Amino acid sequence: MAQGRGSAMSLVALVFMMICLVEVSTAATTYTVGDSSGWTFNMVSWPAGKRFRAGDVLGI
Repeated sequence: MAQGRGSAMSLVALVFMMICLVEVSTAATTYTVGDSSGWTFNMVSWPAGKRFRAGDVLGI
């Protein structure tokens, strides 16, 4: 009985880790720097309200 319970716990842990990995990979966002206005210098206000995370891409 203990062998089956250990296997079930391992399976649950594996599924949980896979869900976490899928969520992290789908959370990446591509930002166009300057939005529709395009790139300009002194863009102090552009990042306001945005939450950058690992994996995000900043483009021009």
